[in-house]
Amino acid sequence: MRIAFRAPNWLGDAVMATVVPPALRRGHPDAAIDVLVPAAIADVYAGHPDIQRVVPLPPGGEVDAYRAGGYDRALLAPDSFGSAWRAARGSRAKRYGSATLARGWLLAGRLPAREWRRDRHQVENYRALASLLGEPSGADVPRVVVVSSWRAEAERLWPRDGRPHVALHPGATYGPAKRWSAERFAEVARSLAEHGCAVAVVGGSGDREAIDTVRAAAPVLDLGGRTSVGVLAAVLEGCDVVVTNDTGPMHLAAAVGTRAVAIFGSTNPTWTGPYGVGHRVVRHVVPCSPCYRRDCRIGYLCLEGVDATRVVRESLAALAGGGRGAG
Repeated sequence: MRIAFRAPNWLGDAVMATVVPPALRRGHPDAAIDVLVPAAIADVYAGHPDIQRVVPLPPGGEVDAYRAGGYDRALLAPDSFGSAWRAARGSRAKRYGSATLARGWLLAGRLPAREWRRDRHQVENYRALASLLGEPSGADVPRVVVVSSWRAEAERLWPRDGRPHVALHPGATYGPAKRWSAERFAEVARSLAEHGCAVAVVGGSGDREAIDTVRAAAPVLDLGGRTSVGVLAAVLEGCDVVVTNDTGPMHLAAAVGTRAVAIFGSTNPTWTGPYGVGHRVVRHVVPCSPCYRRDCRIGYLCLEGVDATRVVRESLAALAGGGRGAG
């Protein structure tokens, strides 16, 4: 049997969905299991022991990937109508996924929409999805395998020097309601440097404005835009603590075993917090939070209520706890 797992499109969700392949492998020990995933985040599944192939999807290449794979079953993490339609166009495989957006008629196995919940962690939702085809286990946790070439490049970019290493990620693709101010990230960077830490700032091309704000005001190593997802995973693996917004790199840090100090605004840490033990969530609860909005018309009170002193305190406490998480 050939099984396609269509992974999520967002980095953080792709990381959390790494609990799916082990469940598929337990349910189908002899199957060939491929992961179809956007090329930009394909590193998330590289080296995963339960996968035969990672199939990077270029823009517009999804239907062709299904046609080439000759799949018997397809498990769809994206809940859009289009993801089910493209799987149907490209393959005669039986399709399984959440019954959302009037696409249930395209699916042979359906996870009821009510089971895609925000009152439990998203990892639990992916385990529920995996149960359509596999055998999920509560012992499975999000895991990203760091390969040796990524680790070597991370060491070249940021060699260990005996000091605690702390990475800051001040961006968030989702929108400003997830972005704590870059000026406060800079305050955190200055304070941690004064406490003897080596500090780097990470992020993608879309985070450049925030990265430049931090770099201009604090003694940090600028790694923004200099890493692939895989090398970023290795950089985060080499850190003692990562200070971050609710972002994909937050989940990436947890999945390589590094503790996160995560700042939450409009979103809900019960649903999308860093998975595992030892992480620290910092938030200022207001009556309208979590609203899940990308932006805010009343002044981002949830984010403005988080001060830099508190984040520094949580970061130092995480460092004192040993720096490694149990993601």
